[in-house]
Amino acid sequence: EAILLPILSEFKIIKTTFGQLTLGIGTADDVIEVLTLTFLPFMPMFLAGRGTQEFPDPTLILINLFAVMLLTLAIIRLGGFIRPIITRSKLEFIRSVLILTVFFSFALLGMFVFEELEAVSVIFGGMAVRALLPKEGFHAVEKAVEFLGYAFLAPLFFLSIGINISLNSIIVNPLLVLVLFAVSAGSKLLASYLLFWRQLGTEYSLLLGLGLSVRFSTGLIIQSILLTAGIISISLYSALVATAVFTTPVVLWAYSWALSKGKPP
Repeated sequence: EAILLPILSEFKIIKTTFGQLTLGIGTADDVIEVLTLTFLPFMPMFLAGRGTQEFPDPTLILINLFAVMLLTLAIIRLGGFIRPIITRSKLEFIRSVLILTVFFSFALLGMFVFEELEAVSVIFGGMAVRALLPKEGFHAVEKAVEFLGYAFLAPLFFLSIGINISLNSIIVNPLLVLVLFAVSAGSKLLASYLLFWRQLGTEYSLLLGLGLSVRFSTGLIIQSILLTAGIISISLYSALVATAVFTTPVVLWAYSWALSKGKPP
C-alpha cells in the first residue's frame, strides 16, 4: 500500500520477504478495491426493494464504461507515437498540461452518464497518462502531481468524506467503532499469522497483519458511494470513517516502532 511503502523504504526492507509480502498483499487488496469500485455503481439496481428511478439505464452505464476503456486502450496504443514528440519538445509545461487535460477529460467522460463512475474513470486516466509520458523526467512530473494532490486535492477529498459524518452517532455509539476495528484488524492478524508464521515467525507475521489494517485507501471512496446510494446508514458510515481516522495513526506508529526494533526476514 502507498502508506506503507515509505515506511518500508525508510527501514530498507522492501526487498525482504516481509516487505515483498506487504507490498504484494497490499497491491492485491487495492486491485480488488478498484474492481469493486468498477462494479459498485451497478449494485443498487440488483438490490431487492430499491427503486431504480434514481439510477440511469444499466445499458448507458455499460456503454459509458466501455467508452472509458476504449479510450484508454487507444491512448496506450498512441503512446509510442506521442512519447517521442514530448521528449523532443523543449516546452516543459506541456507534460503538466497533458496530465491535467487527460485526467479532467477522463473525469468528465466518467460522470457523463453516472457521477459515481468518475472515480473509476480517473483510474483509467492514470493508466493513459503513464503510457503517454516518456520515462525521462517522469519522476519530476510525478512529484509535481503528488504535490498538487497532497496540497490541494487530498484536503478536498477528505472534506467531502468528512462532511457527511454524524459526530452525534459516533459519540452515542463509540462501541461500534471499536467493534469495526477489532473485526477488521483481528481478521487480518489471524489470517496473516495462520498463513505466514512459518516464513516470518510469530512476531512479524502478526506485524504484517497489523500493517495491512491501515484503512486510508480506496475503501473510503467505496464507503462514500455506498452512503450516497443509500445502501449503508449514516451511523455505519460515520463509524467506518472514524475507525480509519482514529486507528490509522496508532497502527502506523506501532508498525514503525516494531520495525525499528529489528529487521524482519
